[in-house]
Amino acid sequence: MTRKLALLLTLGLFAVACDTGETSKDSDVVAPDVDDESTSQDLDGDGWSVANGDCDDSNDDVFPGAEEACNDLDDNCNGVADEGFGDADGDGVVDCVDAEECDGLDNDGDGEVDEGFPDEDGDGVADCLGREICDGIDNDGDGEIDEDFDHDGDGYTECGSETTPADCDDSDPTIYPDAEEIPGDLTDNDCDSLVDEGAWVGDELYISEIMNNPDNVDDTHGEWFEVYNASSSTLLLNGLVLSSSVDSDYHVVTSSDLLIVEPGEYFVFAGSDNPFDNGGVSNVGYAYGNDLSLSNEMDGLVVEADGLILDVVQWDDGVTFPDVNGASMSLDPTYLDATLNDSGEWWCQATRQWATATDRGSPGEGNQYCWPTAIAAYTDSSSLQTCDVLYLDGSASSDPGDLVLLFTWELVSAPATSLLTTADIETTTDVMPEFVPDVAGTYLFSLVVDNGTELSPPSYLSVDIVERPYNTDPIADPGDDETASATADCTPISYGAGGYDCDSCADYDFELDGTGSYDPDGDELNDPTWAITSGTGTISDEDTWEPTVTMPGSAGTYGVTVSESVVVELTVSDCMAATGTDSVTITYSCTGS
Repeated sequence: MTRKLALLLTLGLFAVACDTGETSKDSDVVAPDVDDESTSQDLDGDGWSVANGDCDDSNDDVFPGAEEACNDLDDNCNGVADEGFGDADGDGVVDCVDAEECDGLDNDGDGEVDEGFPDEDGDGVADCLGREICDGIDNDGDGEIDEDFDHDGDGYTECGSETTPADCDDSDPTIYPDAEEIPGDLTDNDCDSLVDEGAWVGDELYISEIMNNPDNVDDTHGEWFEVYNASSSTLLLNGLVLSSSVDSDYHVVTSSDLLIVEPGEYFVFAGSDNPFDNGGVSNVGYAYGNDLSLSNEMDGLVVEADGLILDVVQWDDGVTFPDVNGASMSLDPTYLDATLNDSGEWWCQATRQWATATDRGSPGEGNQYCWPTAIAAYTDSSSLQTCDVLYLDGSASSDPGDLVLLFTWELVSAPATSLLTTADIETTTDVMPEFVPDVAGTYLFSLVVDNGTELSPPSYLSVDIVERPYNTDPIADPGDDETASATADCTPISYGAGGYDCDSCADYDFELDGTGSYDPDGDELNDPTWAITSGTGTISDEDTWEPTVTMPGSAGTYGVTVSESVVVELTVSDCMAATGTDSVTITYSCTGS
């Protein structure tokens, strides 16, 4: 008999000797009586045999009624393993025996997900999940960054990375960082925030108005400044660099929209583009947020483009620049220049509101003038031809305080052959004086206005005059012929000599009148010329329209009338040097008696 067989017989005899109704190990459950001797043996000594329900008679911790432990076993032989224990990932394997997998779940119920697996980008998501996102990082640990996010196939993604700049248009393969910039296509081809760069010269854009100390709202919301396009081209402001010359304020103008300012137009930058926050500025073109702060005391504003400084304005706490509250610092339009605007001498306090109940200024519009403003012009009724009246016009001149203005016109220069001077302006102090140019060419006039306190800068008016293509000779009218007579006193000669001794008649003054002369074209006639062409006499004031001709009296002869005549010629001319002549005859008779 073998040792194993002997052991089995011993165990069998022991089992028969025991009371089959005895309670099993660690359980209140009583094993039932069975007649099948093949399954009745309790091989693991736990008081339960296969016949009476032990589902694992080789493990004395497993039997009906045993306390269920978390061990992947059916400890109480109820057909379910590990009932009552947690299964966080719901895979049917309880947490205490489950192993962590790289699946985005907490497999082992320890509160951590995918612990122990690599996480190259440190975002808390294991690389093995294979979830690449567009963030410039290798999220899935495969050695590639943002794969599948280059939608246009140009080698750049819209998110970029620490070493590779972002694609500013991932739908167009011709647009990417370092691409060649195409002039004039209104596109940022190389993704540097500048549109059509390379065209800036440096004198196209001027700072024209600054609101650094608003009153209706606090400074952080109500500050703004205005720039002016002084060029003849459309300017794109995308990519401009705005900074302070005094502190570290710095901002790059970045927008998905094209920021356009046309020639001669204004553009407003502000901290806020919300009119309810910024004090009622409704035409803000771009908001720079909190990156810039315009100091109330001393500060400087710098505008750059494409590496060029376009303009710098530095104010000085009232030393030369205005230092006001609730009004902008406004550049006089006369001095709208990137150099002249450096001087506070040409800046003043804005005095008019841009809308109801706002602070004072003119954001996005032309500035008011700081002083009386002279504007020299001429009316449309002026033909701009020689010998026609040029109607000068200063009526557009103005004063910021609406004060009464005094006018002073001057002829600064005229063509070399012209004989005219300022004195030929008919009433130089009129708002609208008249001037008749005598020769073709360029005439330069100036106008200065005075409000009683300050003089305006001169306003210059250049007028090109052409030769009038027609002319009619003027008509001279010296008046009607005139006659006069006088008597000479005669005295008989005494002592029988016979005859008479007569005096001479007195000299006689004839008053001539040429005012009836005229020009058929309506031209103003030049001063006339009178001349005696026959006879004896003298003329006084021969270059006036009403001269005096004096004829001498003849010697008297008793009973005889002696008549003398003088012919006087009048010559008139117009401004085109055409002339007209006519004569008048004056006769003086002397009778002795």
